[in-house]
Amino acid sequence: MSFQGIQKHYAMRASKTAVSFPELTDICERAVASMWDVEKELRVAIRTMWGDRELPPQQQWVSIYFFRNMTYLRAAYLLACEGSCGASNDLQRTAYETILRGYLFIVDENEARLFYDFIEGTIKSEEKESLRKRRFYPFKFLLKKLYKPESRKSHRKIFHELSRFSHPTIRGVFLDMNRYSEKQVEDCLKMILAFVYGSVQMMAEGFLGLLNDRTKEIIRDTLENIASLLQEVPLFEPDKKEFSSRIRLREGNFLTVLHAA
Repeated sequence: MSFQGIQKHYAMRASKTAVSFPELTDICERAVASMWDVEKELRVAIRTMWGDRELPPQQQWVSIYFFRNMTYLRAAYLLACEGSCGASNDLQRTAYETILRGYLFIVDENEARLFYDFIEGTIKSEEKESLRKRRFYPFKFLLKKLYKPESRKSHRKIFHELSRFSHPTIRGVFLDMNRYSEKQVEDCLKMILAFVYGSVQMMAEGFLGLLNDRTKEIIRDTLENIASLLQEVPLFEPDKKEFSSRIRLREGNFLTVLHAA
């Protein structure tokens, strides 16, 4: 079979997805596209407010993670539409952990500075050793640091679902190649929407003071459309008591917080 033949096969599956889930795919595409609109507005705001000055480390990381999730979630969406949900899940898992790390740096500026110093090569030797000893920012560390015990259970469930076929075992080897499951594709698309929600909310939290009315409107509409379709969105924002004063976008209050000035 030629590569063109393979592509045609998967394009037919993607067309089937569009026919089977017209509303879901439409909202997915508009949600992913909105991330590019937000990115464009954010770049303008940063240049206007900061000029040539460097952003604080926590905002540098939040912007980098948001930009990365734009491309990861777009690719995850395209793979899901063609029924390649295993490959899509791998990208979603990366986007998921990226959201949690972004939130870590929002609520703990010292962690953001440590990682910035590590990348720049200016970190103290004892701090570098401490980071390496805990393996930087593993999933278990993020859960314990950011969430209450009851919330960790939900996050573990999401992580488990995304990781089932990620490891190099024979489990799920032919899952995507030999069959197309509408239920699996639907679940995959809904999870992608949840991660778009988390990415956009995380970015808005990190740059709330820089958002103009136009950007707030884009973010508000995106979050509202996703929440209306999903009905229930995973809690991405840290919910530990010590972080409550640092998190303004929480528990779906975006309509109030992101109102136009």
